[in-house]
Amino acid sequence: MGNQASRIIEKSKDRKLRKSQHLQQRRRSTLTAENRSLSSHISNGNYDWIDENELTTLSVGALAAAMEKARPQQGSSDNLFGKQASAPRPPQPPRRKSITEYFTKRRPSMSQRPATAFSDHDFKEFDRWQRMHYLHKSARKANAWAPLNTNKGSVIIDVGTGTGIWAVEMANQYPDVQVLGLDRVMPHEQHRVDNLRFVQCDITESWPMSDNAVDFIFLRHMKEALKKQDWIKVLGEMYRVLKPGGHVELVEEDFPNHNAGPMQQAFCNFVEEQCEQTEIDYHAPDHLSDHLEKIGFVDLEKKALDIPLGEWPTDPELKQFGFINQEAQRARIRNNREYIAKTWGISISECDMLVQETLEEFEEYHGFTRTYTFIATKPSVN
Repeated sequence: MGNQASRIIEKSKDRKLRKSQHLQQRRRSTLTAENRSLSSHISNGNYDWIDENELTTLSVGALAAAMEKARPQQGSSDNLFGKQASAPRPPQPPRRKSITEYFTKRRPSMSQRPATAFSDHDFKEFDRWQRMHYLHKSARKANAWAPLNTNKGSVIIDVGTGTGIWAVEMANQYPDVQVLGLDRVMPHEQHRVDNLRFVQCDITESWPMSDNAVDFIFLRHMKEALKKQDWIKVLGEMYRVLKPGGHVELVEEDFPNHNAGPMQQAFCNFVEEQCEQTEIDYHAPDHLSDHLEKIGFVDLEKKALDIPLGEWPTDPELKQFGFINQEAQRARIRNNREYIAKTWGISISECDMLVQETLEEFEEYHGFTRTYTFIATKPSVN
């Protein structure tokens, strides 16, 4: 893998040199030409892949509505967790209109973090997960697409809750519903919501709840955490605890980016090799429909959502989505660059060069990510 990376690095250096020489030549000719105005290069994004894909559901106007829905709601109700209702929450400050503005102005300080066992790398990953949450929520225009039973006493489970942000927002949005987050590690931030509870458990083992007890189960971005043999176990537990007529919703992204350039392809090959060694299913989204049907779920729906990588789209909102998606990809690689450099046999500076090359390819090749949503139902009792 290191030899392949080295070849790409050398090609990248040659291409950058030729590009620099070409730009210098263009600048000289522009400065000596009379009555010629300077102009900036504008990339016309190709949206055919959005329009032609019937499964794609990406539209304009999502940001404001999605962020508005994220506001905590007033009031509380009786709950299954035995906690007393809290006093009404004070008025919330207005949210920023732009997700980009929120993250570019945010400068978390290590000194402000509570003393925990989490490393600096962990906190960087938590931040990246938060970005991806708001990106996907904004593009989807909702936290969930499946039909929801929001009657008093209904139960929702967030499997592999991570930072807990999805569970927190669902608990705030539906105060009559009981929300339960499951994961091996509890969220690093404390969330005081009356109808929300987190439980530490291994989701590949038996879950701490009885059969037919849950109305809705949500699972997102677990393809890197679950091994091939674990998927059937987890989906089996979903089926066991779900009430007849209840729904599950799985959200998983393709490992490889689409419209990948040479550097991205090298990364994809690297990731696929790592998946083989760790028994991770590199093609998990392709197999989930079969897994769900094998377990016994019915009325399966599969939808795809494409989000640009980079600022190549001409539509302002898609451009913003692309910027956030690109920055998350950058953070993902940089957070793991020491491991990548060691595995590929390259230096940190060369790894940084590969990151920059990847970001440029997003713009040049009009890259995008594709995320699939699977919605299925447990059959009702006849």
